[in-house]
Amino acid sequence: MRIAISGACSMGKSTVVQDFLRNWSNYTEGKLTYKVQFKPHLHSTDIMNMIHLGNRTNQEAIRDSIIDDISKYKREDNVIFDRGLMDNLMYSLYLCGVGAEGCTNEWMTEQLPIYREAFKFYDLIFFVPLLTGYSAPIIPEGSLELDREVIFRSESDNIFKALQQQYLDGKRIWLPKEDTPALVELFGTPEERIQMIRLYINENGQPYGDDESLIKPHLPEALDLMQEMSNTK
Repeated sequence: MRIAISGACSMGKSTVVQDFLRNWSNYTEGKLTYKVQFKPHLHSTDIMNMIHLGNRTNQEAIRDSIIDDISKYKREDNVIFDRGLMDNLMYSLYLCGVGAEGCTNEWMTEQLPIYREAFKFYDLIFFVPLLTGYSAPIIPEGSLELDREVIFRSESDNIFKALQQQYLDGKRIWLPKEDTPALVELFGTPEERIQMIRLYINENGQPYGDDESLIKPHLPEALDLMQEMSNTK
């Protein structure tokens, strides 16, 4: 299984990955090499540097780097990534919205075939949304830059949700028509998130087979939790 955890900044994605690895020790964390290249600009409190860094050239470089990294793995491998191609797609759409250098609607249209082909390298994407009523890591107040990060997190989350809605509607604008990865919301406390993950993969970290039931001894509570949390969204 090739899994990615995606979502806006400061939503606890890295925590999800580490909690996942503690529960499924047969998985490894995939490394995204672009994070090393752009590391000086990726501090969470330096959001304006991230925005200034955003342009067509850099986005294409990050996109291609992510594709190179994920394409090394096969379906039989057990790997989980902190962020991925969906995050790159979201940020490209964001940059188009703010009129960043070279980021136009025509550019996005040109990229879509590349995304559709590359998303085949994922089997499962967990999207961590920003939901009213559920806690997310708080960004302290007190500076203009941090206030901007709060706004950026909200705007990014809106784009992620729009992409997810297209998936739920069966639209394949950015996803492949075949070999489409499942896109699943993941929310709640760290413990609740792990229980929700158990709805989609078994004890070995594999998808449930046709001859398996989701109603395992350890799953009724997770199913109840899923229903309860869905009713409060």
